[in-house]
Amino acid sequence: MKNEAARPAGALAPLPRKLRLFYGVGEFGQQFSVMSLSMFLLFFYTDVLKIDPKAAGVLLLIAKFWDAVNDPLMGAIIERSNGKHGKCRTFLLRWSVPAGVFFWLMFNAPDLSPTMKLVYAYVTYFGQDLCYTATGLAYTTLMARITSDPIQRVALNQSRAFISMFTAIFVSSMTMGLVESVGNGDYVVGFRVVMAVYAVLLTLGYIGVFLLTRGYDKQDVPTEEEKAEAASKAEKPHMPLGTMIKLLLQNNLWRWFVVTTLLYYGTSSITQGLLIYYVRDYIGNSDLVGLASLASMISGFFAIVLLKFFAQKMGKVRASIMGLGIAFTCMLVRVVSQDQIIPLYLACLLVAGFGLSLFASLVIPNIMDSIDYGEWKTGVRSDALVMSANSFGTKIGQGLGTASIAFMLDAMGYDETLAVQTESCVSGIHWLATLLPLIMYGVLIVLMLVIYRYEKKMPAIRAELAARREKAQ
Repeated sequence: MKNEAARPAGALAPLPRKLRLFYGVGEFGQQFSVMSLSMFLLFFYTDVLKIDPKAAGVLLLIAKFWDAVNDPLMGAIIERSNGKHGKCRTFLLRWSVPAGVFFWLMFNAPDLSPTMKLVYAYVTYFGQDLCYTATGLAYTTLMARITSDPIQRVALNQSRAFISMFTAIFVSSMTMGLVESVGNGDYVVGFRVVMAVYAVLLTLGYIGVFLLTRGYDKQDVPTEEEKAEAASKAEKPHMPLGTMIKLLLQNNLWRWFVVTTLLYYGTSSITQGLLIYYVRDYIGNSDLVGLASLASMISGFFAIVLLKFFAQKMGKVRASIMGLGIAFTCMLVRVVSQDQIIPLYLACLLVAGFGLSLFASLVIPNIMDSIDYGEWKTGVRSDALVMSANSFGTKIGQGLGTASIAFMLDAMGYDETLAVQTESCVSGIHWLATLLPLIMYGVLIVLMLVIYRYEKKMPAIRAELAARREKAQ
């Protein structure tokens, strides 16, 4: 095996600059999928595939109930795997191509009967969802296996955040223009071609991480200590899945993070998914969609640049609370002004984008604290299973958020055939896009204050874990 000395011995050894800078290439895969689903899937279902909004909402809701089982199950499978490329990298290699294929199929609009179109939507959505779980969870968990140092994890996530922001801005602000241009006004052709390109980039992103991290997934090029640990584990039978789940549920910090990520990504899904409808029907200027998307994300670059600074100076949780506080204040201004002043609306999106990007970029480093907390409390360390909190919260939140949009649009009388929606429908879109996020940001601040109590205990917990490991040697 080549490069057997590539990974430094010791979990806290400084990571190479190349790894810190380019680990985030996997975000091409994550964000092309996440942003496309959040912003365009419901629109694609209702206005391109011509599925009834209520039927689309039911689809997304059923899918998210499956995720309640799928995510912890996939986490347990990864945790118990012993692939020759390591637990996480093996999954990236095996699932990257299927992930791209199902993503592309999901945004196709075949010429079928209404019933068969709905069946097609179910099959392609569930296929994409399974692939996203395998690749996304493996990619996220890999960070915890590369290093156990909280600040180095922030540095790795900084790379993710940069590429995530770049990709998110591109997807949100350019996709509809590309679809209209490539398809010459035909959304069926436009989505088919543009999403094919996105699917290729999605696959290449995950393969890039697989190649870049060779020697850094712990099983890839094991140190002598890890060889001894692996030999010891090989002599023991696998822990039953039910026992693993039971121990996971005893992890109080993990449970708080599940709720937090679910609420955050659900709220984010609502604001992103409504943007096209909001700007077109409430603001009354569909040409503003790209600019509004850009304004909501571009300031996130500054948050990412300052990410490590805030994490070191304030702590990860307090920095997260500050980001939510900024977003809450901006949304309050929007609720009061009702977005009647377009420059003020765009300014609020710009400033709130800084705060939300700061919070979002710290979600994964924060959740990783619950890995150490769970090991301290139960005596069992489960990297992938614990990190399923992020995948679970992301997908359940996004699914419930998008489904709620579909149900609310149907309840408000949204009609895709109308050039101008009814006044009650437009008003409903406005309050759903502003008042609901305001309330959710307030709830998230309260939840993060609870989590802050745990963060203050983490230095002592890590010291005790180190002492236990030393004693066990």
